[in-house]
Amino acid sequence: MKKKFLKTFAVIASVCTLVACGGGGGSAGTNAFVPAPAASSASGVTATSAVIGLALSTNTVTAATPATVTATVYDGNGVPVSGKVVTFSTVNGLGAFSSTTALTNLSGVATVALYPANNTTSGADTVKATISVNGSPVEATQGFQLTATAVTISSFTSDVLAPSALSAYGQANLTVSVAGAATGTPISVTLNSLCATKGKAILTPATAVTTNGVVNFTYKDQGCGATDAADSLQATVVGSSTTAALNLNLSSPAVSSITFTSASPQTIYLKGSGFTENSVVTFQVKDLGGNPLPNRSVVLDATTLTGGLTIDGAAVPVTKQSDSSGNVSVQINSGTVPTPVRVRATLGSIATVSSNLSIAVGLPSQQFFSLSQGKHNIEGYDHDGVANTYTIIASDRLGNPVPAGTSVNFVSGEGGQIEGSKQITLTNGSASTTANFVSSAPRPVDGRITVVAYALGEETFIDNNGNNVYDAGEAFQDLGDVYIDRAYDGTFNSITDQFISLSLSGTSACASVNPALDPNNLLGGLVNIPSRPLTCDGVWGRAYVRGAIETVLSTSTAGPLWLALPQGALLDSGCAVRNLKIDNLGATNNFKVVGDGGVYGAPAQGGLQVYASDANPVRLNPVAAGTTVTALTTNGLSATITGGSPVVSTTEAPGVSLTYEFTAPATSGTLTLVFTSPLGVSKAVPINIRTGASTAGVCAL
Repeated sequence: MKKKFLKTFAVIASVCTLVACGGGGGSAGTNAFVPAPAASSASGVTATSAVIGLALSTNTVTAATPATVTATVYDGNGVPVSGKVVTFSTVNGLGAFSSTTALTNLSGVATVALYPANNTTSGADTVKATISVNGSPVEATQGFQLTATAVTISSFTSDVLAPSALSAYGQANLTVSVAGAATGTPISVTLNSLCATKGKAILTPATAVTTNGVVNFTYKDQGCGATDAADSLQATVVGSSTTAALNLNLSSPAVSSITFTSASPQTIYLKGSGFTENSVVTFQVKDLGGNPLPNRSVVLDATTLTGGLTIDGAAVPVTKQSDSSGNVSVQINSGTVPTPVRVRATLGSIATVSSNLSIAVGLPSQQFFSLSQGKHNIEGYDHDGVANTYTIIASDRLGNPVPAGTSVNFVSGEGGQIEGSKQITLTNGSASTTANFVSSAPRPVDGRITVVAYALGEETFIDNNGNNVYDAGEAFQDLGDVYIDRAYDGTFNSITDQFISLSLSGTSACASVNPALDPNNLLGGLVNIPSRPLTCDGVWGRAYVRGAIETVLSTSTAGPLWLALPQGALLDSGCAVRNLKIDNLGATNNFKVVGDGGVYGAPAQGGLQVYASDANPVRLNPVAAGTTVTALTTNGLSATITGGSPVVSTTEAPGVSLTYEFTAPATSGTLTLVFTSPLGVSKAVPINIRTGASTAGVCAL
């Protein structure tokens, strides 16, 4: 046994004279190593017997002179072990390897190359070689010295040679050659570009590593030639100040199109209207790739200058440069004539025109100032808080919507409460506003109120020559002060009617328009356009456009009156009579009250009609809209309402029609009409109907 151990030790000692063994340091080939005796495992290597011999071809490592690292793995008997994976690393990370792992050969040897991790690094580090035996690491270490190496860039070239230029959106191949490092030494080179910084070029890759001294890059233009004649490129050796520059000439992209982008706002208004009078029209210049092109001269002109329209304040074309986004803009200022506007943009042989911009009148025109109400007859005579609405639809002289925000005033001078001022809003392209109203004191005795709406606008004229501008001699609707026509009869009463004056009003008579100039009476004075006499100025122009409408505050209790009797029938002499006004001019009439006295001489079947009137003491007014009428009968008499229920929205008392029929042998009966208001107030009116003669005098209808 003693002889066998001595023999094994002699083998290992002889190996260690050739390489440095694990556990020690020192220079290659000088380490002494005496392994402990151990029995071999089935694989020939055990954790206690495995040994790594580690050697470097040189202890001083530079980029120009890398070191060869040799690791030899032995078993406990000093026999080299093949097929073992050795992992290489450096303790401080100053070194880099051609591969961080290697497999031992038949001689138990694994070899890698060691380089500086950075060619500018100096100092010392330790190489570590590690194997794993039965899950446990076995390692050896060896120190080495690093010395910085001066790596240079020997050339930086492109396959696009000056004075040639890279085509727009083209691609170039760039080559960087480095010197001063040994073959196999990893050198990192990074590339920078002015155009890439702007996002106008792509470098692939941005950084590359070479072990043979040559690095290749790809340059892809992204339209940088639109702003730069050349791109300044710079190659840099990573970790050093070593750089090289290259100018790559670029071609400018060709203009492919000019596109209209926007008109903001899309509608402007006549000069002096008080509304927005200018719009910014924008175009964009693009190349073949659809990308914006800056610094291009574009000529812009308006296709019409009618009414004094200007472009950038002038009446001549202007030339402007596209900005960094390829955009070029011009300001359009309106004139005195409403018109569609097109701006033409021209660049060489390429041209386009704008759309979506129009010049509108803006001011509401009297002829297009429309007032309506929710209901003409509301149950407001006896109750507060009954609601109604008043709506204005306002257009300019061409029937176009007036601008949102146009103010409209509402007044109710005789009773109730109404919102005083509302602003026009645009809904689905329609310009309108609605004011809310509620019934309240005071209430006129005739139950009728007048609501007036007015706004600053212009008088309507008949444009005989089609230039959309008023010319002397053309007929126009001269408007004076607005007034509240309490009688709603078209006549100003200085005692009862309130007026609203505009500073533009005059002292002239508001003369009727010459029929020869207005054969269709388009401008004739109407009741719903109240204009106070002797307040016109005889000149077409600004005025309060206005509208008036009448609303009935109906009583809750019905007061039906006779409208028509059955064929051949008469009224008994006991019928009562009410004398009521029937129009706004003061005309009156006597009406027979339903329910006082019976109907005699009626046929066995027939029809009759009554007014669905309310109980107003002085005026024939309708009951409130929505009032229902039903018919109740006694035995032997049947009746059906055939029309007029529910009561419609109206200012005049409508008729309610019904039919009746006697069932033999009945010849008389009572028909009761029940009127029920929207608020639930009911009025029952009995009517005695008989087929025989009257026993008293006759009260004729």
